[in-house]
Amino acid sequence: MQEQFKKSNSLIYKSRVNCQGLSSILYFFLFIIFVLANSAKPQQPSTCVTCHLEEIDDDHTKLVEAYNDDVHAKRGVGCEDCHGGDPTAEEADEAMDEAAGYKGKPARHEIPAMCARCHADPSYMRGFNPNIPTDQYSKYLISGHGKRLTKSHDSKVAVCTSCHGTHGILAPNDPSSLVYSLNIPHTCSKCHSDSTYMAGRDIPTNQFALYAHSVHGEALLNRDDRAAPSCADCHGSHEARRPEPSGVANTCAQCHNYNRELFVASPHKAAHEKNNYPECEVCHGNHAITKTSDDMLISDSAGVCQKCHDAGSKGLLTAAAMKASIDSLKMMINTANSVVELARTYGMNSEEPEYQLRQAHNKLVQARALIHTFSSEKVTPATSEGIQLA
Repeated sequence: MQEQFKKSNSLIYKSRVNCQGLSSILYFFLFIIFVLANSAKPQQPSTCVTCHLEEIDDDHTKLVEAYNDDVHAKRGVGCEDCHGGDPTAEEADEAMDEAAGYKGKPARHEIPAMCARCHADPSYMRGFNPNIPTDQYSKYLISGHGKRLTKSHDSKVAVCTSCHGTHGILAPNDPSSLVYSLNIPHTCSKCHSDSTYMAGRDIPTNQFALYAHSVHGEALLNRDDRAAPSCADCHGSHEARRPEPSGVANTCAQCHNYNRELFVASPHKAAHEKNNYPECEVCHGNHAITKTSDDMLISDSAGVCQKCHDAGSKGLLTAAAMKASIDSLKMMINTANSVVELARTYGMNSEEPEYQLRQAHNKLVQARALIHTFSSEKVTPATSEGIQLA
């Protein structure tokens, strides 16, 4: 019985081996058939590419070379998808025949709608990346650029290719892309800093120069700090336009949310709404925003409050009280820091005092933020705690 069991197991094992062998042979032949089928029908190169490379003009060669690195080319989008025509035709006349759908170079005003054929189609774009937004065209139509294009028929207004490029379009997260976060100010300035190009429009052309020397521009352009805002962060990208005065605080709140909450609860909020003032911009400016200082409260050189509030008014007295409170804390911190530094020089353990000084400095930061309440009663408690710590 045991012998018979062994023979049965042996037969089962041999059957499995034979089946596995047949499966391997079958897969091998299927693979050969697949390779032969594909090699029998080699993919025909686009005649758009071969013809443009044969042109003597270097511009044609550069055009093709640029497109080889284009994000569309890498995903199988061919010349014909934008320009129409037949990329399999051998003769130029046939390839660029209107009967084959050839459109040639699209007119400037046609470009947004042309790009939208794909980029506004969620079903189509899902085949590339389900997270790619498909609302760019609808946003563009309500932007300052889109409105000038559709309503004013402005031939110079920015379209998709103005910002993204043409045949060398790169992904936004590529450092070489025109719309990479560090490159956006330079891309916008191509038009907005050109006084000749912008002639006839009620828009200044010094925004980039102001921004470049601002606290935001210094961080982004000089220190490559991608957390710093560029043009698109405040104005929007495809929906770019001037912020409404009442929405400036919400725009700034993308980064400065705590200050915005304090401002909204302050008496200044109602006053700004009543007079249609651009909120944060009134005190801080827009493109030329500089590093804040305590002197902005009240001083001969940098004072902001006295621009609106008269001497002896409640507003200016409040500003003076807040500045005096903050100055007292700063003076106490400086004095305490000198003592701690001296103790450290003599080899004394200064760990605990240094910790307390850091806490005092945190109270100074808090008090400076509380300035946005425009209430000395809310600033003083923070400075008093800081003074006690120092």
